[in-house]
Amino acid sequence: MYLKPSDGREPMYGAAVHLLELHGTSLDRLQVLEALSLDMPLQLAYETIARMFRSGVHKHRQGQISKHLMRAENFEARLSRLEQRSRHVSITDETFCGSCLTKFGTKLFAFYPNDSAVCYKCFRNSGSTVDPVTGCNFEKGVDPIYKD
Repeated sequence: MYLKPSDGREPMYGAAVHLLELHGTSLDRLQVLEALSLDMPLQLAYETIARMFRSGVHKHRQGQISKHLMRAENFEARLSRLEQRSRHVSITDETFCGSCLTKFGTKLFAFYPNDSAVCYKCFRNSGSTVDPVTGCNFEKGVDPIYKD
């Protein structure tokens, strides 16, 4: 409308640049460049177009940083979980459940991150994230380790 008026008037480059200054960061940069007239003096819109491109590059880089930070956080969480799951547990015939005090023998049991072991029955009754011996809640992403 400002760059190609339909009624034969002269293009209003100043108004078009002012509109770009107000809303340029939310517009698609390639469409803006395609819409600009070849007759338009570039020095009028140079600062505004440069600001639009800098804003786009800044948003892209912020997205990349955020993506890589989330990837690193995910990697740390996976590594922590792997370390928790790779611990060795020594259970003998004399080892008993910390909650109901029955011997494990060949029963299935759960081993919590705070080093307490409970039989599977106590594990199911207390909920999978709460240690029935100490009452500690491991709901923050640390799963108990199952052994049989």
